Amino acid sequence: MIVDKDKNMDLVSFKDQQLYLGIDVHKRQWTVTVMSESLSLKTFSQPSKPEALKSFLDHQYPGALIKCAYESCKIGYWIYRTLCSYGYDCLVVNAADIPSTNKESAEKTDTNDSKKIAKALRAGLLRGIYIPSVEYEGYRQLFRYRKKLWSDLVRVKNRIRDKLLCQGIRPPEGLEDRYWSKKYVRWLWEVELPSQCMRLTLDRLLDQYELVRMHLLKVNGELRKVARHSALQPTATLLRSIPGIGPLTTAQLMSEIVDIDRFESFKKFNGYIGLKPTSHSSGDRDLRGRLTYRSHSSLRSTLIECAWVSIRKDPALSLCYEQLTQRMTGKRAIVKIARKLLSRIYHVLKHREPYVLSVVK
Repeated sequence: MIVDKDKNMDLVSFKDQQLYLGIDVHKRQWTVTVMSESLSLKTFSQPSKPEALKSFLDHQYPGALIKCAYESCKIGYWIYRTLCSYGYDCLVVNAADIPSTNKESAEKTDTNDSKKIAKALRAGLLRGIYIPSVEYEGYRQLFRYRKKLWSDLVRVKNRIRDKLLCQGIRPPEGLEDRYWSKKYVRWLWEVELPSQCMRLTLDRLLDQYELVRMHLLKVNGELRKVARHSALQPTATLLRSIPGIGPLTTAQLMSEIVDIDRFESFKKFNGYIGLKPTSHSSGDRDLRGRLTYRSHSSLRSTLIECAWVSIRKDPALSLCYEQLTQRMTGKRAIVKIARKLLSRIYHVLKHREPYVLSVVK
């Protein structure tokens, strides 16, 4: 610390001194802990504005080198980008990767959380998650919005089924609600119900169904347009060469993975997806359990669904599935097939070469 003496005041300079900031971010307020190499300097609350933090640091710790971290959350990456624009070294960390004692877990407060982050950051125990570019983040948001629309559509369909079930009404022979064909929807508009209010309720639900369906089709088209963009087309072509990987799965993989080179090995790539079992090894015991809870749940479930398609299209995976089902259930076997499918995705993206059918790996 450097003190410059003047006639009227003393100016303290923190030039070239490293400070560590743990930030517990919330919608309306942040709790910030500032630590030096040996001391905990200050813990305070401020409005949820990066410029307010910069103003405070410039006034209290002028010239300091700032390294900060906060937990990844729904607030997003705009805080990270803003803090980096100030010249700060910023990390966005997974909450599960922050070391925590039993006492800290039992006494969880915003103040304790910010201190915990700052302490781990100073000790060099934190590793930041991957931050996509603004363009890829937008692409990811578009695909995730599409998944929410699909969930909304399924929810509306189930509500319509419930209304019919409540009145004991079943579709006529030859019409099923599995595919929701035009004939089936037309029958829904025309079916007679016991009261006018029941008819009005079903009509409004059908209006909602049509609205969500048309909106979903529009978003699907926009996703395909983005996938045909010159920067994404080569990657999309490589992924589509793998049996079981369709256009929507391709869009999801590109938006979530972004850059395959950020994974040094297939082991780390699989750790990100979560297609590996939990393990507990001690002495001569080596126990394997269920799939790890640390996963990209959406991608993992998608790949398991794709595995059911791939065993019908890829002879190598089909043979492997038949061999696996001789010693385990089909559901357990398909998880292992999904892992093999993930290995193919990694190889195709890493080596930038299309998939060769029936290669056993």
